[in-house]
Amino acid sequence: MNKKKRLFFNGLNELRAIAALSVLVHHVELYKYKSKLHSLYDFGGYMRSFISDLGNNAVYLFFVLSGFLITYLLIEEKNETGKISIYKFYGRRILRIWPLYFIVVIIGFWLLPFLYENFTSFFQEQYFYNQRIESLIYDGNLVLYLFFMSNIALVLYGPVAGSAHSRSVSVEEQFYVVWPWIIKLFYKNLLEVLLLIIFGGILFKYAFPETLIKKLYSVSKIDFMAIGALFAYIYRYHKEKLILLLKKKVFLIILIISIVAHLFFEITSTTQALTFGLLIVCCIEWNFKVSILSYLGKLSYGIYMYHPLMMYLSFSIMNKLNIYNSMSYNVLVYSLVLGLTFLASYVSYNYIELFFLKIKSKFSPIKSGNS
Repeated sequence: MNKKKRLFFNGLNELRAIAALSVLVHHVELYKYKSKLHSLYDFGGYMRSFISDLGNNAVYLFFVLSGFLITYLLIEEKNETGKISIYKFYGRRILRIWPLYFIVVIIGFWLLPFLYENFTSFFQEQYFYNQRIESLIYDGNLVLYLFFMSNIALVLYGPVAGSAHSRSVSVEEQFYVVWPWIIKLFYKNLLEVLLLIIFGGILFKYAFPETLIKKLYSVSKIDFMAIGALFAYIYRYHKEKLILLLKKKVFLIILIISIVAHLFFEITSTTQALTFGLLIVCCIEWNFKVSILSYLGKLSYGIYMYHPLMMYLSFSIMNKLNIYNSMSYNVLVYSLVLGLTFLASYVSYNYIELFFLKIKSKFSPIKSGNS
């Protein structure tokens, strides 16, 4: 019996951890700002711009990472087995994504409303989330969530407390529906197809008038994942040339400037995705490894999915302590949010996710420690 090929990229789990923690920080600061508490938004200027866009920037990094890793694994599957199994691909994605996604749907549509209705006095000062819970629409909103269209539901119905962040998971699931078919059908001309998707998207985004189709394209974020896929292709087939580029000091300077610029200023999604793609390759080639971040990277899906619920609990606890706008308040609130989120993510990973990951391995011709 042939042993499955083992594939692991150093640095990707670390990047996932950084992205997940960045989303958490953004949401905590946004929550404080909306609740009229002292937050990083109050500094204004570049700091306000940085913290305001931190969550989206982290999610965009997730998208480029997904495009890179999924495409690389599919290319390797084709090279190793001579084919791409669509059935096994969907099986892997279902087992990895669906359990936590539907837990978060339950949190947003049933658990948070239940907590709010039955423990009103404990949660009564949480105006930011409570307003969302009170105005929660089920019907079409819930249907869209159940069919992985929460990104569209967010546009049509507004945010659902505890579940709105699942929009990024829906975006990735929509990408996964079509992507294995694209690679399978256009494998021999994959580079040309990737470039067509990327440049076609740029043309569509900037040259056509605003329409419903254009809005739907905008929420799909396929440009980020396609650019991630492009880097996977280049790294797989032109690795030597790419490494020569990475060794140039001027390249490192340009990359650092580009990262900082995109974190503090709105430039273009294309250049941002290209910057993140280069960052991913650099982390792999420079063997970026930080043990604590590597471990948190394994928990990053849980950190990303559970932290809004833990914020709701943490801020309710903090409201009872009556020490607003102080250093102690911020230390305690971050300690609570991070502590509860890590605990929930640890339990989730070890007692829910690992169960499905073991089944998932049976669908994986290429074993990966990153997926």
